[in-house]
Amino acid sequence: TRGTAERRGAGGAGRAPCHAAHGRCGPAGPRGTGTGEGLRGTAAASRAPVPQVGTNLTDLRLPQKVTVRELGGCMGPIWPSYYSECSALLFVVDASNPAQVSSSCIQLLSVLSAEPLASVPVLVLFNKIDLPCYMSLVEMKSLFRMQDIVSCATQPITMLETSARDGTGLADVLQWLRATLKDPC
Repeated sequence: TRGTAERRGAGGAGRAPCHAAHGRCGPAGPRGTGTGEGLRGTAAASRAPVPQVGTNLTDLRLPQKVTVRELGGCMGPIWPSYYSECSALLFVVDASNPAQVSSSCIQLLSVLSAEPLASVPVLVLFNKIDLPCYMSLVEMKSLFRMQDIVSCATQPITMLETSARDGTGLADVLQWLRATLKDPC
């Protein structure tokens, strides 16, 4: 069986779907969230972050091969063209940028309301917790009204804090991907 994950984020360099032998995964989000840094960091040595424009492909082994296709945040208008390929979604939010909370929340609600994603598991990543000005998970959940979103959503939603730069939380992201994209055979 094939799985798909897609990561969507608000507030930063967004990324979208992926293609793989056994899985599909894709991060996305508006400019600056750092959606691609984390998964690239799991596949290669730490590098300086590069803002994502266009698409980027990254292969992961979970242990099955999963290829992540990242779409830059400026590519937001074409995200829906990838929804039908997704069996999981990662939505990345810049936890260090309070000015983008409202737009990030609106984007999350838009993604969650897309019909092709109605039953797709979602992992919301509050990224950039390595910065001194980041908002805690409790603050972000409150600002997003995550309890209300989770209770109204048709899909299961999980939330994690991450730092794509220093690796905090990335093991949990990989564990979530493994569990979500596991081969049911």
